[in-house]
Amino acid sequence: MIDQLTSTLHFIFGGDFPDDPLKLHQAMARGVFIYLVVLAIIRLGKSRSIGRISPLDVLLGFILGSLVSRGITGHASLSGTAGSSAALVAVHWVLTRLACQWHWFGDLVKGHADRIVENGQPLCENMLHHHISKHDLDEFIRNKGIDDVSKVRVAYKERNGEVSVLPKKEPPTVLEVAVENGVQTVRIRLE
Repeated sequence: MIDQLTSTLHFIFGGDFPDDPLKLHQAMARGVFIYLVVLAIIRLGKSRSIGRISPLDVLLGFILGSLVSRGITGHASLSGTAGSSAALVAVHWVLTRLACQWHWFGDLVKGHADRIVENGQPLCENMLHHHISKHDLDEFIRNKGIDDVSKVRVAYKERNGEVSVLPKKEPPTVLEVAVENGVQTVRIRLE
């Protein structure tokens, strides 16, 4: 029974670390297997590699991609690929957990946000530090529906590389409506 199972798994996957070049169906089976294993590992590790990513998440993605590709093509064992992937996601989980608990550690491993515009004025030194040109800044604010930097209250280069923009608040429009027959004027404030 165990010999039959071992033989079947060897036929499907080509062995944990194949001796021969993989056949097409074995490479396909290994790809599906590694995909499901890494998906489970990432879900357990609470990785945000699909959502808002930080440099830490990008690094995990690159390393996992390289690692699992070797497992799929047969240049690394299935067990080694699964174990290494689990170890990487576990370390990533620990680092991101510590970054949530200690702000200084989060700044160390994820970076920090920097102001690049304040009260409609670009902060050129901070922009230069992040390699953001005036044209880049104009593009960022246009993508937020703002046509001029002078209309920006504050903008940040965020830890994940995005630029967040908060517009200046426009003063409310006040309309005065006269009421007939000696009744007091009504002021309507529109925001």
